[in-house]
Amino acid sequence: MRRYNRPMDHSSSESRVELEAALENPADGDVNLAFPEGGRDAWVCLLGSCLMMFPSFGFQTAVGSVQDYISTHQLAEYGERDVGWITAVLVFLTLFLGVQVGPLFDRYGPRVLLISGSLGSFASYILLAECKKYWHFMLCLGVLGGISAAIVTTVSIAVLSHWFSRRRALASGICMGGSSAGGAIIPLMLRTLFEKYGWTWAIRIVAFMALGCYMVGVLLVRGRLPPGSKNRVTIDLAAFKSPRLCFLAMAVFCFEFIIFGCAALLPSYVRYSGFPVDVQFYSLTVLNSMSLLGRVLPGFAADLFGRFNILLSLVVITIIIMAGVWLPYGSHDEATLYAVVAIFGFGSGGWLSLAPVCAGQLCDTKDYGRFYGTVYCVASFGVLLTVPIGGQLLQSTTPQVLIGFYSAIVLVGLLSVILSRWALLDWSWKWKAKV
Repeated sequence: MRRYNRPMDHSSSESRVELEAALENPADGDVNLAFPEGGRDAWVCLLGSCLMMFPSFGFQTAVGSVQDYISTHQLAEYGERDVGWITAVLVFLTLFLGVQVGPLFDRYGPRVLLISGSLGSFASYILLAECKKYWHFMLCLGVLGGISAAIVTTVSIAVLSHWFSRRRALASGICMGGSSAGGAIIPLMLRTLFEKYGWTWAIRIVAFMALGCYMVGVLLVRGRLPPGSKNRVTIDLAAFKSPRLCFLAMAVFCFEFIIFGCAALLPSYVRYSGFPVDVQFYSLTVLNSMSLLGRVLPGFAADLFGRFNILLSLVVITIIIMAGVWLPYGSHDEATLYAVVAIFGFGSGGWLSLAPVCAGQLCDTKDYGRFYGTVYCVASFGVLLTVPIGGQLLQSTTPQVLIGFYSAIVLVGLLSVILSRWALLDWSWKWKAKV
């Protein structure tokens, strides 16, 4: 395709893409293909997406508090690596099954999928409250929770492509901010609930909170464009002929490896570093609170200066802090730990919100669900490996070794973003190009 072989001005290319879509699919002719970029319906849909992300992705960014609890209670006889496989499967399925959910969204729209995913997610939390053995946690939290979250999160993000184009980075950041809010609030909830009510009722309360968010979210989220072709493939292998997509997929692999490794292992990192128990919960809250800002504020800048440009800037800042401050000092001083976790949270929040819109910059809007799923299929293997590997490093070496290893992975991600941006500009590096 021509758009894989030459650089493009993003603002003009998206309008051309919509015109081409109308010409290729006459059934779309009755639909206003101009993106609303706002208005009551668009903002209501965005609010609904935020509510859907709060208890789904939000729980996953706070899953470290759950993992640390069960590793010292119900599953105390298992090592960090073994317990880590449970949360690894949870996040792996969430991302990997996006490959299947993306085309289903293109075909059926959001409503039926969100209802199914919400019911499955609520059931997984209710069953999680009753878990006592390793295989209980693997099936209820890892498998059922992962499948359900895959549906909810993929649809909640993909539906924004119906309403926003020029402001899609901002919309995606606000949507992902819902998960950061969940990641900040849920650890504080669990810190209190575990002490007052114990495991069972603490998780049940989280389940009913999730149900309330899902009920409102399902009512608010709706699609705008008609269903696409019914003959869709789940993975677009032809897309990997494009260097820009390959490098972006590698970058997202590294980002997800780091983000969910830190989210799952931060409480254990705090425990192995010898800090008080409260720091395990509060550090997650700081991480996700700053991630909320990181997912929203860079969206404003990305729409002004280019999505790849802002993503690249955030990765550079984050790796400097990780390698220069967190690695040598983070495990020795509580104030330093909070500071580096806050900066890491802001930077990684920007990665999460900007990576999907960068993927959307490489495809037609009508194919966004499929391209999104393809990129995150690759990234899913990163989250499958990060918690077991990181847990083993933490248990068998020192906290500094873990952060050093993660810093090296971020460096690979940085190089991948640079190469993807370079390929997008047809291998002609332009510092001032808005991409």
